[in-house]
Amino acid sequence: MSSDLSAPVWAQRTAERVVATHGDGPHVVVTGISPSGIIHNLREVLVAEAVANALKARGLEVRFVFHADTIDPLRRVAPGVPESFEAYFGHSLSRIPDPEGCHASYAEHFLVPFEESLREMGMDIEVLRSHELYESGVYTGVTREALENTAALRRILQEISGREMAEDWSPYQPRASSGNLTGNRVAEHLPDENKVVFVDRDGNEGVADYSKGEGKLGWRVELAARWKALGVTFEPFGKDHTSRGGSTDTADRMSREVFHYPVPGRYEYEWNYIKGQGAMSSSKGIVLLPEDLLRILPPDALRRMMLGRDPARAIELDLGEGFPRFVDEYNAETGGTDVPFNHLVLVAQTAGDDAEAAGMLRRGGYEAAARDLASLSQELSYARNWARERAPESLRLRVLDPDESAEAAAGLDEEQRTYLSAVAEKLSPDMDGEAVQEMLYSTAIGREIKPKKAFAAVYTVLLGKKSGPKAGPFVAGLPDGIVRERFLASLV
Repeated sequence: MSSDLSAPVWAQRTAERVVATHGDGPHVVVTGISPSGIIHNLREVLVAEAVANALKARGLEVRFVFHADTIDPLRRVAPGVPESFEAYFGHSLSRIPDPEGCHASYAEHFLVPFEESLREMGMDIEVLRSHELYESGVYTGVTREALENTAALRRILQEISGREMAEDWSPYQPRASSGNLTGNRVAEHLPDENKVVFVDRDGNEGVADYSKGEGKLGWRVELAARWKALGVTFEPFGKDHTSRGGSTDTADRMSREVFHYPVPGRYEYEWNYIKGQGAMSSSKGIVLLPEDLLRILPPDALRRMMLGRDPARAIELDLGEGFPRFVDEYNAETGGTDVPFNHLVLVAQTAGDDAEAAGMLRRGGYEAAARDLASLSQELSYARNWARERAPESLRLRVLDPDESAEAAAGLDEEQRTYLSAVAEKLSPDMDGEAVQEMLYSTAIGREIKPKKAFAAVYTVLLGKKSGPKAGPFVAGLPDGIVRERFLASLV
């Protein structure tokens, strides 16, 4: 199911600015990255999607593009890839073999899982591969423009970076016969033939046809050239690109002064942080993969988590103890299930199957959730995956078997034992979660035992822990016989 076209306020305002500058379109919203390692920049894609949806909501024609920089040269080996791949430094990612042999290339190894996640999220997005754009001639015109304006591009780079560029600097990187894109010097441009003559790092002369993808533009030049070639009207950027002297500073001037193309609308987003680890970074191995997050969250909840209230602000993602609170808040705001996530996690871990889980929820007072078995099945799947993969130990729960319960009960005092016995006598299969909660509490008061101590006895014989989910719905959800057996066994 595709995402709702409704857009948050920040996206609507951004769309208004885009329309004010670029008119009624058609609009091209673009985002992307080099697939040189695990792709985790989902926040950028979601920012672009929100603005694309805001433009669509205005009735405008919008093309939403993920531009994968597959022609880029390999500069460092991704974590988990053998060091032997250093031999491919300088080679296009699309021309390097898959390190695990499961895809057509190094680029596809990292791009395909990300592309599949975008599809699972229901995104209306085109995934373009830059090597195919170069090879099909999409970038031929802008490459020729760049080569014909080498001096102007060199001047812009020098003025913004403050560095002296080599006299023989070229905006184009031809591919040598070795496959290397780096260290090759352009000696002559043949515009009528769409070719350059170059000398490789070993001093050998070669010819590269840029209409056939036999090379690429340098990154900063390519950014501005891409805007024109694809007709881009909006692109989000992280703060690292928009800092003074960064890639957007140079691309903006190149776009205006060399390619004579209006600078696309922009939104600067902040980074995501993972609680206890720091800022997300593929080079440091601090990542959250979309496919992993989709195992514990539905697509639109993932959108909310990754974007926060405003992606211009940094957020810290807590997939541990704080995760259930996020899920409950999201469900409350969107009209989702009324079952607290912690309780759903408990049911998911203790029920034998989805039908049994529905029975537990029904007895616990969550009739609406139990009624829609298809939706419940998906919710239980998220809960099980989170419990297994990310939940803190305190929330990894299961109902103790009789022997384990008896062993745990050995640590209870007489006051707690007689409390459980009294509760067992009052417990009835027709009591819902709230009724059981009230009975547990009133029995503790009536026997002059502190509620905290009384409830600890309940959790001890059922879960082997001193605390747990809300006791009433939990106890009501379990089969009556199991609860009575565990409570009465504490007297032995």
